[in-house]
Amino acid sequence: MARVTLVNPPDDLEQMLGAGKAFIQKYEPLGLLYIAAVLAERGHEVAVVDCFAEGLNLDELIARIDSLAPDVIGVSVLTCHGAAAYELGQRIKATDSHPLVVFGNIHASVFAANYLGCGCADVVVHGDGEPAMIELVAGHEAGRFPRHLKGISFRSPDGQIVRNPGSNAVADLSKLPAPRRDLVDQRLYGLENISNQLWTSDSGAAKTMVTSRGCKNRCTFCVVHGSKVPRYNSAENVLDELEILERDFGASYVYIQDPLFLGHRRRARAICDGIRRRGLSIRWGCDAHVRDINPEMVRLLARANCYELSLGFESGVQRLLDTVNKQTRVEEGLTAARTVKEHSDILLEGLFILGIPGETPEDTLRTIRYACELPIDMAQFSLFTPYPGSPIFNDLAARGEIDTGARGGRGLAPEVWQRYSAYACFSGIEPAWITPEHTKDGLMALQKRALREFYLRPSQVWRQLKRVRPNNLLTMARVALKGFF
Repeated sequence: MARVTLVNPPDDLEQMLGAGKAFIQKYEPLGLLYIAAVLAERGHEVAVVDCFAEGLNLDELIARIDSLAPDVIGVSVLTCHGAAAYELGQRIKATDSHPLVVFGNIHASVFAANYLGCGCADVVVHGDGEPAMIELVAGHEAGRFPRHLKGISFRSPDGQIVRNPGSNAVADLSKLPAPRRDLVDQRLYGLENISNQLWTSDSGAAKTMVTSRGCKNRCTFCVVHGSKVPRYNSAENVLDELEILERDFGASYVYIQDPLFLGHRRRARAICDGIRRRGLSIRWGCDAHVRDINPEMVRLLARANCYELSLGFESGVQRLLDTVNKQTRVEEGLTAARTVKEHSDILLEGLFILGIPGETPEDTLRTIRYACELPIDMAQFSLFTPYPGSPIFNDLAARGEIDTGARGGRGLAPEVWQRYSAYACFSGIEPAWITPEHTKDGLMALQKRALREFYLRPSQVWRQLKRVRPNNLLTMARVALKGFF
């Protein structure tokens, strides 16, 4: 059987996020752990190296890979990993060991031709990784390359970059085995005392889950990995995993990372009913669309131990919601938030975007006022970023309005990607793109103003102080000073 090493590469969060790094939590790399599960099921020897959780730099990662001597290396490449993956791939391909190097995830998919052209990887997988990795590992073990495998890109013997059409999406997620969480050190993961989530507890582990993939919505700022057709795990499988997390991993809380957990209402009801039926005490949270919120659903969620919901309000200006194809109305957001608060004790986090294309400074102020009017417990104010792979990224790139990092044919300038992952008000790094109605300094100042106006209200100061342990007050004050002023 083949030896496979799956890698979550290093990234430079210290520089990209500055003081905001204190809010970033360590959770298991579930995408890699799902791939590990299907490979281990077929008898392959699989190792998972999570550089972020372990604090490994590139040299330490190379040493780990050398010690594992894998036949196949799979690398998950998000935009924040883009530069590290570029260097990692080149260094691996320069060795004499000749492993098959496979890149996957959305950033690798967008820049497949560049990564392959620069000799960083042998294959790039587009979409779900499990089916492709099964075939690639089996083929490598047998001494053949599956040239006709759907949904991959590779460099042909004559140097041409080939992208095979078709999809390798997993249509029924219930056919996948549970992620192999045992392949990573569980002591490294969970919520720290300061976080960007509402859950706080002195007891029990905090975990994440993925129960569906894809999203039926078409927000133009969003990147959905693989097929945009929603695909689901069964309610019973979800309940089994929740039960395992509570019983075997000591979890008291889990955040469900689905783009649209409540989008399949019958399944959501079955999961909520099952939590009560099985007597599970685990608390949980998820993202939700404002149109999925109604009194019946809220009461059902509350009875099933739902602790928090994150709602994407995005903007308080209807014209801007229409610009990004949000397909909601400003009033619907307010109604959804009020419905949650009127029918439950569920905590709410609001997600907002400042600097949407066409947004004026007055529009930004309207969004800040809207956020302060909403009955929410926490707010995130992100600057608009044309993430690689999103429709807006493709549009701006086609018009030559953004630096994508691609350089002449297959060349790359990976340092550019740092601007797509930075949190401007904490790091000071210039955003990747600014709508012409704003200036860079003006928009960054408004981001700080949003944080001040939302969090420095007496009710919010008291709420946040209750979440922070006394020994973390100084750290929290330093982070707030950097981000707010």
